Amino acid sequence: MLATAGKRAARVAARRVCGQLRGLSTGPASDPSAAPLAALDAQASYAPVAGRAVISVAGADAEAFLQGMQCNDMARAAEGGMFTGFLTPQGRMLADAFVYAAGDGGFLVEVDARVSERVMRTLQFYRLRSRVAIRDASLEYAAWAAWGPGGEDVAWAAAGADAGLADRRAPGMGVRLLVAGGRAPSLPAAFGERADADARLRRILRGVGEGADDFVPGVAVPLECNVDLMGGVHFSKGCYVGQELTIRTHHRGAVRKRLVPLLLAHSAPLPPMADVECLRPDDPPRRKRAPGRLGSVAGNAALALLRLEDVALFSAARASFAAVATDGSRVPATPWLPAWWPRSQSEPAV
Repeated sequence: MLATAGKRAARVAARRVCGQLRGLSTGPASDPSAAPLAALDAQASYAPVAGRAVISVAGADAEAFLQGMQCNDMARAAEGGMFTGFLTPQGRMLADAFVYAAGDGGFLVEVDARVSERVMRTLQFYRLRSRVAIRDASLEYAAWAAWGPGGEDVAWAAAGADAGLADRRAPGMGVRLLVAGGRAPSLPAAFGERADADARLRRILRGVGEGADDFVPGVAVPLECNVDLMGGVHFSKGCYVGQELTIRTHHRGAVRKRLVPLLLAHSAPLPPMADVECLRPDDPPRRKRAPGRLGSVAGNAALALLRLEDVALFSAARASFAAVATDGSRVPATPWLPAWWPRSQSEPAV
């Protein structure tokens, strides 16, 4: 039931962005991730997810309190778990998060460890008279991901996990698990353990952002980071912190930039949030275009916030991209749109 609701929400959001993506090429023909993803997904696997923190929110008002603190519907979390976002009052990203149902009627909130203190302070600030207890449970739990053949069907309780959910951010992401006591999950023999780097690489190749590198706190706009496409926003749930910008952007349909995957021509030292320049030969010589921003990186695969118009021009061989390395050199980059994104062939390419 939860999985169906999550997929339905993602489809509704996807239909709204189809108009923005008209003419952009998606699918296997333009997707260089197909071969490496096939190799990563060939075997049932599980891996630790490094750099994560867990916040416990318990008490009689836990569900109602969290309903007003993040952009998804807590009914989904109460039925098992969900992906969501916590926003600033100005509507920018504070943190992307998974919310798991806990056995005591409370919830476990998994976020990037680099922003967990800020999320904790925000929750404490808005608690007021709500009957909730908020505490850092990061030392009690570790986050794991499982995927591959049978990965979607893993029952988290049978795997020895203390909480779990289906990762619906994109097809094939598998399941997310929280395991206590410093243990690994007890999965069937067909599952082999892999490194965190493998989980990170397959996430990036699928075009799925995660953590402060992609959801830059206080800067990133939720819909530009694809929170809507990943089923992390409920547009009719009612009031929550920071909702105005998200709802206004949604109804205006004005998402001109999105987080997309790209391949770098070669590995190079890249500063955090490195510029990703778009060169358009038809631009006037004196026109200076605002660069895109680099996010997560794994080897020569990365995510970057780019203008959809520029990606369309790249697909039509009318633009090129390059990431600016630490030494100022330019690393050629090839962006693409994930195959799971919505697409429409109703208009020709730019």
